[in-house]
Amino acid sequence: MKERKDYEIRAEIIVKQLKAKIYELEAKAIEAKLNAKSGFDKIEMEIKSLAEQRDKLDQKFNVLKNTSQEKWNSVVGEFEDFLAEVNADKQTFSEKAEGWMNEFSEKLDELEDKAKHANDDLKEKLNVQIENIKKYKSDLEEKILDVRRGQEENWDKLKQGFEEKAAKVKESITKAFDYIRK
Repeated sequence: MKERKDYEIRAEIIVKQLKAKIYELEAKAIEAKLNAKSGFDKIEMEIKSLAEQRDKLDQKFNVLKNTSQEKWNSVVGEFEDFLAEVNADKQTFSEKAEGWMNEFSEKLDELEDKAKHANDDLKEKLNVQIENIKKYKSDLEEKILDVRRGQEENWDKLKQGFEEKAAKVKESITKAFDYIRK
């Protein structure tokens, strides 16, 4: 009888230690999700703003193409003013993109750390997402270089390409943190 009692006590200790580790991992996952969510909300707002600006640029260009000869000079002036604004935004966008890349790097480091301490099944799922994130991140770094080198007529396409890749990175990071929560 004493043997069983001792075993139950040891088992209870092990269970409580494991539960403490699980609670700690769960708390870290919730904290990571919270941090990731606030960062992603900012990125989502910025991507939406960039898409609106892209649409506005398309509208201005369509007006320019379809304007009558009498209004041509005033429309060209408005269009050039808008292009100057977009070019200023190019530098701002480049700086913001660098900030996003830093944030993505932090999240990637956090995921890699969590993968090291995860069980085999979770580790495998996280590693797949980590590889996806690294690929997308590499593509984004190339897009940033393209934006910096880009010709003015390609700026809109480059920005759109970056936005699409950033959305994929966000999706992969979110998916990885969802695995951790489960």
